[in-house]
Parts: sequence; structure tokens; C-alpha cells
Amino acid sequence: MSTNPSRGPYHFRAPAKIFWRTVRGMLPHKLYRGKEALDRLKVFEGIPPPYDKKKRMVVPSALRVMRLKQRRKVPCSTYCTSF
Repeated sequence: MSTNPSRGPYHFRAPAKIFWRTVRGMLPHKLYRGKEALDRLKVFEGIPPPYDKKKRMVVPSALRVMRLKQRRKVPCSTYCTSF
């Protein structure tokens, strides 16, 4: 039995298409309202043209979470100051 992979299920490899398919799984895409919502979704590779010339910002609270090890809780200030 030989198979032809060009006929088979296609798996997207571009990050934008992976995200699009993930969102499609969360929507009722077979209904009219789900199809309309999916048509309004725009996904891009990188930064789209109107925003590529804007000044970028650094969010310190997001960097703090990224520096922590996985599954480690972020200490809150009320817990640290109560002792």
C-alpha cells in the first residue's frame, strides 16, 4: 500500500499560520458567525507595515516573568512585606 503525502493533511509550519489554526480551533468556524470572525482575523509574520516604524517599549513586569524558571511562582509584594 503506497501513500501520497501531497494529498494528506497539511500541517502549517509558518508561525502566523500555526496561530491562525489555533484560533480556528477555538471558534465555531463551521457556523456563519465563526466564519465571519475568522475572516476578520489578520495574522502577520513579523511586524506589519503601519507598526514597524513605531517606537518599541520594554515592559519590565514581562521581563521579570521571563527571567524566572519555569513553574516558579512570582512573589507578590504583600507576601514579602508581611514578615
